[in-house]
Amino acid sequence: MHIAILQTGKTNPAMPPEHQDYPALFSAMFADDPRIQNHQLTAVPVVDGIIPDSVDAFDAYLITGSRHGVYDDLPWIPDLMAFIKQAHAADKPLIGVCFGHQIIAQALGGHAAKSSRGWGLGVREVAVRNKPSWMGDVDQIKLIHIHQDQVETLPTGATLIGENDFCPNAMYHIGDNVLCVQGHPEFTIDYITALMTVRFDMLGEDLVADALTTLNQGHDGALYASWILSFLEHHQNRTVAV
Repeated sequence: MHIAILQTGKTNPAMPPEHQDYPALFSAMFADDPRIQNHQLTAVPVVDGIIPDSVDAFDAYLITGSRHGVYDDLPWIPDLMAFIKQAHAADKPLIGVCFGHQIIAQALGGHAAKSSRGWGLGVREVAVRNKPSWMGDVDQIKLIHIHQDQVETLPTGATLIGENDFCPNAMYHIGDNVLCVQGHPEFTIDYITALMTVRFDMLGEDLVADALTTLNQGHDGALYASWILSFLEHHQNRTVAV
């Protein structure tokens, strides 16, 4: 499959140069799974106002994280929401991560907003429920988080598959063509550590100190990457069977 990485944000320019932008982070996330050799990844800079001309331009779409919120007054946000609606109607696989998770929900009838719970930061466990068969026998997953916004209301037809006390709608799917997660499977421990350092003044000493204590447990980004590829395989096999 030809997968478009719809880039809705950019790495903070204050980050050390070894920490690359979102498309490179996702490429690295998939690199250890040999199945990625069956797919092609292409970055599309939506954050710069570039949106594919047609939903048929690619076989699947992965929407990245962003420092922006779905409520921000930026011209590419309503354009992207319109594209999401068209892609969903055309049965194109849609994968959302952090902001991507939120804007897919918003576009398809749910609601995302700044949470009264404040910042979700560090490695957090997400309980996995109502699992599609391709997810295997897993009851929880640890993912890196950095967010204030959350999906407050799930989109139409969504099934909740991941939750915790801080983020009740942490992961969902819609049928077999939408898969979304609030966490950042593409981030590494080094990346989130550097990002917290860069944003220390905004996050605050206590929040960062607490988040740092969660990092030594590692995270399951590689597992979530495998789920994305299994999700795409499932969709592809179902399409072929039909």
